[in-house]
Amino acid sequence: MKSLRSDIALTSIASVAIISVLIMALSIRVYETLYQDFVAYQFDALAENMAVDLLPVINYSAGSFDQTQVLLRLDKYEYVEFARIYNEYDELVNHYVGNPNIENGSSSTRAIDEANYLHLDNGFHTINNNIFVIKTIGEVDLPMGKLVLSYDIQHPLAENRWKFIGLVSPVVLILLLITVITTVRLQRRLLTPLTSLIAKMKKVEKEANYDVKVSEEGKFEIASLGRGFNSMMLHIKNQIDINKRKTLLLERQQSQMEKLANFDTLTGLPNRQYLMKSLSIELARAKREKSQVALMFLDLDGFKQVNDSYGHDAGDKLLCGISSEISDAMRDGDVVGRLGGDEFLIILVGNPTNSQLEAIAKRLISKITKLDHIDGWRVDPSVSIGIALATDSDYAASTLVTNADVAMYKAKNEGKGRYVWFTASMQEETRRKIQVATHLPQAIENDEFHLVYQAKVNSKGKVVGFEALLRWFDNELGNISPAEFIPIAEQSDRISEITLWVIVQACLEIPHISEHYGEDIRVSINLSAYDLKNVHVTEFILEGLRSGGIPRNNVEFEITESAYMNNFSIANAFLAELKKEGCKISLDDFGTGYSSLSYITEFNIDTLKIDRQFVSQIGTSKRSELITITIIEMAKNLNLNVCAEGIETHEQSAFLTENGCNILQGFLYSKPIPLDALFSQEEQALLNLAN
Repeated sequence: MKSLRSDIALTSIASVAIISVLIMALSIRVYETLYQDFVAYQFDALAENMAVDLLPVINYSAGSFDQTQVLLRLDKYEYVEFARIYNEYDELVNHYVGNPNIENGSSSTRAIDEANYLHLDNGFHTINNNIFVIKTIGEVDLPMGKLVLSYDIQHPLAENRWKFIGLVSPVVLILLLITVITTVRLQRRLLTPLTSLIAKMKKVEKEANYDVKVSEEGKFEIASLGRGFNSMMLHIKNQIDINKRKTLLLERQQSQMEKLANFDTLTGLPNRQYLMKSLSIELARAKREKSQVALMFLDLDGFKQVNDSYGHDAGDKLLCGISSEISDAMRDGDVVGRLGGDEFLIILVGNPTNSQLEAIAKRLISKITKLDHIDGWRVDPSVSIGIALATDSDYAASTLVTNADVAMYKAKNEGKGRYVWFTASMQEETRRKIQVATHLPQAIENDEFHLVYQAKVNSKGKVVGFEALLRWFDNELGNISPAEFIPIAEQSDRISEITLWVIVQACLEIPHISEHYGEDIRVSINLSAYDLKNVHVTEFILEGLRSGGIPRNNVEFEITESAYMNNFSIANAFLAELKKEGCKISLDDFGTGYSSLSYITEFNIDTLKIDRQFVSQIGTSKRSELITITIIEMAKNLNLNVCAEGIETHEQSAFLTENGCNILQGFLYSKPIPLDALFSQEEQALLNLAN
């Protein structure tokens, strides 16, 4: 009997110890497996997102800031050992080194040669007890590079393993102690729950079914063990459920991110990223098959006026309507997307012929033109289209887009509402524009500009003023005309810097002009539409007038009719302030592009300038002569001065003088000349001779 008790005691103690060890081992194993799987999944998702974000910058120079910025997201992950970016030729272009404080795993990782992982498929792999994640950058069929991430799994597992053991060990020790104290009271019937528990544990281990429960009835120790087991199973199951919910959330977020990344939120059309990816794929296929791909670049004409006149809601509805019309007009297989703003891109595949492309372009122009009402408002939409072929760009996506863009701007310059084919001659124009745009900041910084002055005379031939005109000489590009660099300066948002330079320079030179031509001489300075909307320019002018830095009696500001009308309220308010300060205002290019008679009484101006296109036709066009006479008479009735520009013949001068034009300007009197030439005797003699 005594021996039996000893056996029972020893058996019971051994059983409890074994059970406890098995529970702990199984729990550790299950926990580590779950943790490793969770880390692998999270890391795989992280790598996938990073691969998508690296796609636009993979071809940047090695170690580029944009690539590094993406890699630096890994700083918040403690056990990341390294990340490496390879190009499509498996050449390392950038890398990231993880937490230098990690003691375990780094040496083994360093021992791994690139040959050990570069050949591996996409996904995660375990090498030397480290998790490696391999992700292709770009499409699998058209890889742009490869991202490799290494994660030290052993270090966090070791840390958490001891924490877990520390939590479970007290329970195990208590159970053992209770078993020793009460072992003499153990009976055969108490062995049944233990047997059941062992069976359930094996089932859990074999089937990974964490819904298993054991009976909590019986003596304290057995019941406690059952509750501990059930509690552990419940905890593990809850953790699995949490992981599943997180996984589902991550999948939903990834889906939303992919949609946001690839589709325009307003129109639902593919966005720039999706378009460029699709274009690259189609061009690669066309190059292999030696087929043709065409690209249409669409830009709406006058869309800004719709937003300004009817509000952005109407503008958005117009964009959605036009998007629908464009989609309806396309063939199956063609890709329509929105680049941004009022720009659209159409990828046409399947070897389209020139006649097919022209028919599509005409259909698009017609359908968009017919969309003439938005929210009850009448609009007059039109579109400019540039067409480019893949064969003209050597199947390069960026070049093809640039070519189509260049052709589109050509269509705008030729009158809008039309399509233009890209030609090789346009490349030289583009190259010249790029050169000018590149040299422009340097010209501003190095003070490469200078002013020339064209005289204005009254009907008696006396010089009454000058127009300050900007000139630019570049050591590499030579003389660059304002007609060439001013639009580029406006597009690059540099025009206001140039305007401020002109104002400052003219104010420095005006005293010299006044000294030779009298204190009443006026110098005209041109302002652009961009200047009117720039607070820095307007405040600088008003400050200069109030402080005396700008001589108000000698300065006249000129603004074109189109700039005035496009910014009517802003222009009127600002020019009213200028007049309060004693400045004179001249309206340039009057009569071209607008029917402004209804607005002329509201203009804060002193002088009307008749555009040179009317002056040049005096003597050859009765219509131009009648328009010129009408403008002069209207100006007189409004007590405005009249200035005519572009006068080149005595016939033009006589006609204008006889009909009451009191200020004359043109090559007949003087070409634009530098400041020092204004004071020469020869120039004075030429001015007198012209009159």
